[in-house]
Amino acid sequence: MDLQVAFVPLALEPKTFNIGDTVRVTASFKYTVGADTSVTVQAGPYHYIAGILDRIGSCFGSITVDLPMALTLTEKQFTIDFTLKAEDGIQAGTYGLIVEIPGTEFSVKQDSVLIIAGAPSITDILPMLMAVMMMGMIVPMMEEGGKED
Repeated sequence: MDLQVAFVPLALEPKTFNIGDTVRVTASFKYTVGADTSVTVQAGPYHYIAGILDRIGSCFGSITVDLPMALTLTEKQFTIDFTLKAEDGIQAGTYGLIVEIPGTEFSVKQDSVLIIAGAPSITDILPMLMAVMMMGMIVPMMEEGGKED
């Protein structure tokens, strides 16, 4: 069986998501194949580390796409959902999106389209926490100063 696939280029606008959000991607490709078959297609975020494409594997989603026999180029559209997981996965920053058929050279990607908002860290809430702690120290001092023996 000789499968030929040509992904339709992604034309996405950058969009902001939060960690834990589910992202839905609709993509398509044109294919020819001599017999009915199916392929696994996966999608997820990636970024570059030292110039090497690094897939954020824990965030990838996949589906099985059925491909009826097609001797002329036939378009197949599909939708894949994936979740932006923080555990061993994504952090705040900007990521690309890749849609691919694993184990083949068939893929399409677009850089800088997933903007992941940061989860609040201790440094984000430290000023508010310090104000509450100071109030906790000042109120007892004011109560002691107002007592007369």
